Amino acid sequence: MSKQEELEQKGYKTYSNDEINVFWNPKLCQHATECIRGNNKVFDVSRRPWVDVSQAPAKEIAEIIDRCPTGALLYELK
Repeated sequence: MSKQEELEQKGYKTYSNDEINVFWNPKLCQHATECIRGNNKVFDVSRRPWVDVSQAPAKEIAEIIDRCPTGALLYELK
């Protein structure tokens, strides 16, 4: 089973491009807004889908996700 399949079974949604998979679990999210403050072009709650991985390099997205205090956001570099 892939990491993506495993996380999706745990309730995570997946947002992907050629460089990164971003996983988000709304049940774990405590709205600390570290992601939005990190880059509100990638993470924009007024947009659906609210994660747009085309708006920044994968490395920058990963660094922002590393600041998520709840584990609601995870990533996998490709």
